[in-house]
Amino acid sequence: MTEFDIGEFFIRGEAREVEGEFQAVIIMRAKPPLTTVTSHQVEKDRWFKTADVAAVAAQDAAKALKLAVDEGALKA
Repeated sequence: MTEFDIGEFFIRGEAREVEGEFQAVIIMRAKPPLTTVTSHQVEKDRWFKTADVAAVAAQDAAKALKLAVDEGALKA
């Protein structure tokens, strides 16, 4: 599992199973001393048939988010 540093958080992409189908989610873990962990669905209402496909989509989304942050997306 690869985590990316995006400032106040570490992020990673994962698949989450809900009633036999899968969502691509980005897991955000706050940097210490905080211990908060949240998950956010990558694409609203998009479901995948297998965990592997969902995990790849989530990892790609995490990489894209990391790139956007590195390019200054949060500096407004």
